[in-house]
Amino acid sequence: MRLLPALTVLLFALFLPAKAATADIYLVSFTADWCPNCKILDPRMEEALNSFEAGQIEHIVLDMTDGDTSEQSFLKVDGTVFAGVYGDHLGVTGIGILTAPDSGEKIACVTREHSTEEIIEIFSEARNIVLTEPALQRRTGLGNCPQSNEKVAL
Repeated sequence: MRLLPALTVLLFALFLPAKAATADIYLVSFTADWCPNCKILDPRMEEALNSFEAGQIEHIVLDMTDGDTSEQSFLKVDGTVFAGVYGDHLGVTGIGILTAPDSGEKIACVTREHSTEEIIEIFSEARNIVLTEPALQRRTGLGNCPQSNEKVAL
């Protein structure tokens, strides 16, 4: 009788759609229409992203322009490892955070202080860290990440 439940689970798993491939690393950027730093950083990040092949870095844009866009952005990451990044930096704009897809570790940050070339270097180094170092033991904080917002709890 125990074989039947195990066989059912096995058959069910065979017919599930294949899990979508994840990127090597995710860039979670906080932006807003009213943000002057974003107007400098966002084009630099986009240009830097064009230096990488598809699947290497996926960009998640979190729009903090107003309450509605902030809520939509939260819904975009709710239930994922990126929800912690949202909570840690809610209210901060003009920042891009490179995040490990398996653990949510914040590996690196970029701001308007970084040139496009520096952003490409940071993206490359952060991606290498995620690909070569074990989860939850990776070096983090590359690029001077701001402190977490301790007032937000998700």
